[in-house]
Amino acid sequence: MFINNHKIIRRKERISMHITLMNHKIRIFFFGIGKKAENILGQIKSYPENVEILGVVDNDSNQWGEKNIGEGRRLIVYSPQILHEFEFDKLIIMSDSYEEIKDSLVYWHHIDEEKIEGVLYLLKLLLLDKYGRTEDLEIQEILKFWNHNEISIFNQYIKKDKEKHIVYWDYVENLPYIIFEDKKMYFPFDYKFQVVDGKKVIMDILGEQQDTSPHLYIKDNITVENGDVVADVGVQEGNFSLRYIEKISKLYLFEADKRWIKPLKKTYEKFREKVVFCDKKVSIFDGRLCTNLDSIIDGRLDFLKMDIEGNEVDALFGAKKTLLNNNVKCSVCCYHKCGDEEAIKDIFHAYGYQTDHSNGYMLYYFSKDFFSTLDLRRGIIYAKKG
Repeated sequence: MFINNHKIIRRKERISMHITLMNHKIRIFFFGIGKKAENILGQIKSYPENVEILGVVDNDSNQWGEKNIGEGRRLIVYSPQILHEFEFDKLIIMSDSYEEIKDSLVYWHHIDEEKIEGVLYLLKLLLLDKYGRTEDLEIQEILKFWNHNEISIFNQYIKKDKEKHIVYWDYVENLPYIIFEDKKMYFPFDYKFQVVDGKKVIMDILGEQQDTSPHLYIKDNITVENGDVVADVGVQEGNFSLRYIEKISKLYLFEADKRWIKPLKKTYEKFREKVVFCDKKVSIFDGRLCTNLDSIIDGRLDFLKMDIEGNEVDALFGAKKTLLNNNVKCSVCCYHKCGDEEAIKDIFHAYGYQTDHSNGYMLYYFSKDFFSTLDLRRGIIYAKKG
């Protein structure tokens, strides 16, 4: 699955360019006490010693007063007027409507724009506090990068690729497409594209597959060879398999998001004789709403790529026969959930496979529990029998 890193970097939350652990206290107010704020603040076990939480500010008078946040902790929710009565360093907006709220705070409440931050500012403080004394050299490099850059999923590992693919429209199929590897790659009719110089484009479609990326599917002897039978589990737009389609002898495409099925079938129309489509969720069991790899894959499999949003562990349990009966080159995502890296390795070891992991760490802060774990995660587990 292609993660649009440009969209992530363009998130509405602006991050300060230079956050370092300082000797004096950073006095913080939070703005907004909705579900997102309660979820995040409830997860935080402790704050850095140099951070002083002053309370929460909210426009809704029904929220004002003392409020229970998390396990036994309480914060006072104030009217915005408090911002003119207390000295503070940062006001962190705890909402996805960052730009709208920031504009309101600046225009109506005359708050200094330099004091307003998004949730990722808070996350950066927590991460610097947790890892500030780490001896892990890879993590130390990430911390150095954060001294002068925003935090992101990939941090220093992926360089911005200026290559852009212009989007065209197929009026017969009523679908947009780009030219990728000299082939048409189709997208859902309602896909949200970037606009650059007045044209709709896709940027950095192979950004995650740079050699330095922790999300790199192909590494060392984990490669797609001529004549391989490949299973692409979690296809989305299909850019991984489309790169190798000419050398693949048979391709299984698994994509549970129904909006991608028509575009995928159009993308692979020219190669339909060697492509098997499956639009069910891949899991342990085979049934009406889900299936497993052992039920779909007919005997031989040479390469397995898997990226299914945290369901990789279940899917591997449902691929036991296939993995035992073949020596499959495997490239499986392990960053969606805390603990998946070890769980996936354990499954492969039980099947007689040797494992390795991609270089570097991903900061997957989209996990619902990320503010409680604050864990940097490996991106890919590679596996193959010795």
